[in-house]
Amino acid sequence: MIHDDLIRQILLAATGGIFVGFALWAALAPRQLAATIGYRLDSANATSEFHAIYVGVFLAQALLCALAVVRIDDAIIGDLVAIFLLAQPFGRAIAWFRKGWPAGPLRVAMLLELFGGLAILLVRPAL
Repeated sequence: MIHDDLIRQILLAATGGIFVGFALWAALAPRQLAATIGYRLDSANATSEFHAIYVGVFLAQALLCALAVVRIDDAIIGDLVAIFLLAQPFGRAIAWFRKGWPAGPLRVAMLLELFGGLAILLVRPAL
């Protein structure tokens, strides 16, 4: 394990920035993002669910990242960021049993989620 506040803050801030970026993309060009990741926004329910997750939940995760950055000594906040991040590939693993591994951009996303979540857990606040 590495004990370094700055590295952990950079990881948390980068994670938050990625969530903000995807939330903005979803809010400003939802059909483009949906097509990129294999969704079709062809009903009110699909559009509602897409925005709930990719705008609402992603902005909430970005806020959690921001809190973790400014309260770096409170390790549990950053650990929660990592848990939320690692929950995504966990869910993708469940889907693997039903339809197979994700392809294209979602396969890259899964690898980044795994790397980011594990990196945050391995870089602890300074002692």
